[in-house]
Amino acid sequence: MAKSFPAHKVKSHLVYTVWEAADVLGCHRQTVIRWIRNNGLAGDTSRKPWLIEGHVLKEFLGHKQSKARCKLPLHHCYCLSCRGSREPDGKIADYVQETASSGRLTALCPTCGAVMNKIIRRSDLEAVQAKLEVTLQQASPRLVSCTEPHSKVTLKMEPETHVKTHLG
Repeated sequence: MAKSFPAHKVKSHLVYTVWEAADVLGCHRQTVIRWIRNNGLAGDTSRKPWLIEGHVLKEFLGHKQSKARCKLPLHHCYCLSCRGSREPDGKIADYVQETASSGRLTALCPTCGAVMNKIIRRSDLEAVQAKLEVTLQQASPRLVSCTEPHSKVTLKMEPETHVKTHLG
């Protein structure tokens, strides 16, 4: 799974070495070297240490994060096994209301058969039902604290002593 790196910690006006960039981003220096060699991060590799401009590193991380995001159609779910947007198998899904305004849509992936989940707004449920056959499920009952205890238990307090008793 791809890791997200904190681009906000990179200062645009600074120049970083590979070690410094790795330290700021919380990754291994080989990751930064691999980005320079394979993934298109522009750096000055003509002499040692390799140098990376802050604004270039920040732009590279922003592009990397925007590529990782995918906008799903409302009636699609994301399959973690296949790593792709899929319409549920047989166009069938279950909906469980979790909060007053949202709930969880659960369906099977048509490719691998894995369970896919998606959080949707209650107001979007009608639009999803136009494309999919959605079964409304009852939410699982939640534990609610009661005002009175169920059983009345009285505990007799014994005097506390700090002396060890010897069983003989």
